[in-house]
Amino acid sequence: MKPSIRIFVITAALCAAPWISVAPAEAEEVDFSCVREWVRGKTQLYESFKEYDVILHNQCPGEVYWKMCIERIDPWTREVVEVHTPAGYLEEEKKSRVNLQMKKGPDGRFRNRFQEFYVNVGYSIRTAAQVDCVASRCEQQNGAVLRELRANEDAWEAAEKALTARIERECPDSGWDSVDRGACAAEIHQSVEEEMAQYGQTDQRLREQLAAVIPEHCRIRAGARVED
Repeated sequence: MKPSIRIFVITAALCAAPWISVAPAEAEEVDFSCVREWVRGKTQLYESFKEYDVILHNQCPGEVYWKMCIERIDPWTREVVEVHTPAGYLEEEKKSRVNLQMKKGPDGRFRNRFQEFYVNVGYSIRTAAQVDCVASRCEQQNGAVLRELRANEDAWEAAEKALTARIERECPDSGWDSVDRGACAAEIHQSVEEEMAQYGQTDQRLREQLAAVIPEHCRIRAGARVED
């Protein structure tokens, strides 16, 4: 079985978008904005998990120690299911890459998804870096949007079940008129098309809100949809 987290030191140039997260002891002394951080999703190769890289690029004028707190979140229970605290150091202009495999949720879930995660990074220039794990307070900060997201998913699932039951009831698949089942089902689907589209639009809007949360370490990473 492949490990769920791996650390690499890399040197290839990549585009990046920065966010700042510093060790408490040095927060007022050193500006670590010269270390760039970003999360990159990888092409889906496996059915049971989806890979992501957390990448650091040291553009500071000297060596930097780093430590991450990566907390895996079950997208259904909102529980922290695993915590990783990789650490290391980077010489000037070097990169480190932490590879993660986000596991798929149990089969049979409505609009099933892979695990999510929070990541926070602490830095130091003198000693091993320290870092705070942030999932608890970030879940509290994101709570209102997450509750709205879950309520929308529950209503969406109920609507899908009601649609299936209606088709079974009104469009028989046996008997003298069974040849018209396809046309009957299509007509019913069309009658609820706008309602179903609204669930999808609400889901997209709420997920976009979660992807734009400030501070950035409270943004929910990963959680990609499992393709049916």
